[in-house]
Amino acid sequence: MELSGRFSPRVVRKVCGGVITAALHVGLLLVISLHGGEGGVDTGDEPALKLVLIKASEADRTEGVDLPPTPPVVPAEPSEEQPQVRVAEAVLPPSDAQVERAAQPLIEEPLPQVAEPLMTTAVSEIPPTVLMPEPEQAALSRRLERLAEESLESAQTEFSWEQDGKTYSAVLIRQRANDGTALEHVTAEVSALDRGKRFTTQINLSRLAFSQFTQMVDRWDPMVQLHDDEIVGRFHSNSGFNLTYDRRTAPKFLGKVTTAARGFHMESSGRRRDSEIFQGGVETRASEIRLPRSLQPFQWAPKGDDARVHELTSDTHIRFFADGSYTWRTRESSEVQYLNDPSEHPVYFVAVRNATLYVKGVVAGRILVYSPYRIVIEGSLTYANDPRDTPNSGDYLGLVCDKYIEVASPGVTGPGDLEIDAAIFAGRRFLVDDIDHSRSATLRIYGSLAAGTLSATEPRYATKIDYDPRFEYQRPPGFPSTDRFEVNDWDGQWTELQEVPELVRQDRF
Repeated sequence: MELSGRFSPRVVRKVCGGVITAALHVGLLLVISLHGGEGGVDTGDEPALKLVLIKASEADRTEGVDLPPTPPVVPAEPSEEQPQVRVAEAVLPPSDAQVERAAQPLIEEPLPQVAEPLMTTAVSEIPPTVLMPEPEQAALSRRLERLAEESLESAQTEFSWEQDGKTYSAVLIRQRANDGTALEHVTAEVSALDRGKRFTTQINLSRLAFSQFTQMVDRWDPMVQLHDDEIVGRFHSNSGFNLTYDRRTAPKFLGKVTTAARGFHMESSGRRRDSEIFQGGVETRASEIRLPRSLQPFQWAPKGDDARVHELTSDTHIRFFADGSYTWRTRESSEVQYLNDPSEHPVYFVAVRNATLYVKGVVAGRILVYSPYRIVIEGSLTYANDPRDTPNSGDYLGLVCDKYIEVASPGVTGPGDLEIDAAIFAGRRFLVDDIDHSRSATLRIYGSLAAGTLSATEPRYATKIDYDPRFEYQRPPGFPSTDRFEVNDWDGQWTELQEVPELVRQDRF
């Protein structure tokens, strides 16, 4: 079919091209308007869809969810029966180049990209530890024990020194006893500088009470010899002491023996090994343990607001009963006073100067008997709840005297064995009356015995002293303490200090 001569083919092609171009622009504007483009407005409060056209290089860096490609729209080709194209019925999709050119004015500059903040944090790691050599452990323990003792007089708490090429420093934190039965403690925070590296450790020390020695003697009586004696626990003497043994009988020390003297004196008939006698070892030239000048119980620890205190102004006989009750009778009155009111708190019997207290019976609770002059034991003193059968027994007895504590004659105590469950401190002397009485019994002490000096007990009594292990953690109320400290809790390790990097944060927009 030929075209009419009214229009030339060249004119027809120009007209068709213009129509197609106009149709493309109208279609593009219609698409943008319908989908909320830069210039379009949706009927809702917020755009339902925002078309953002970006370059391929920008799209490669954009994170998101991958969507399947949209299938292309294939326009229908015009048939011969419909030579003219109607814009309202057919809209050809724009080409890629046209889309890029049309979208170019909508993006004036690349979209800003917000960088993730750079954050550097220190990785939590367990600081490395180094086991301290045994010689260094021993040297450091001795040093801190001595410094803790010095701090009692000077109140100094910070120390520094050099040893074996290392620089040490220590801060001592003193924890006083908070009641009459508690022990005093010191925490030592120690650091060391060794070849540019810094190390630290923490050591706990406790102040030894006299109740923590099975037997402690300040001046040994040269007329007294240990013969048929058995001491289970720690033994210390500030002076030399005397031993004697034969083929049948020998003293036995089942704990560590220390003396501030150069040695001790031994008489023997027969041969025995030292290890048979000193089964816990023996150390000479140890540090001296000084006895306190005053033994007033409330100088060593607070008695507590709930403590019960009996002030005795004259010689008094005291008897204890297993139910926690007790009686007392003074020499000034024949009337016996009776108190049947057991106390959960410490009970103190405190005598005035020159008053003698006489004691016996079965003790229940925590009790201290104190006299500046003399205490006489008239019979056995035992616990209502024996700690050897009941380890958590709450029964404690302390006998404390500035001068003398003595065991009464057999006519008072009876001819048999005598048992004393208590911590005993006799500032001047502990003695047994009528020692020439033919031996028929054993004096058994379960607890501890500390004294300025001791009398002989034989031949009246063979002596056996067993340590009460509860005294490692608690003492009878108001019982005096030594000036010695001892390491009791330490793993023997250094912890290396390392520089910890600070938190670094950098935000970029």
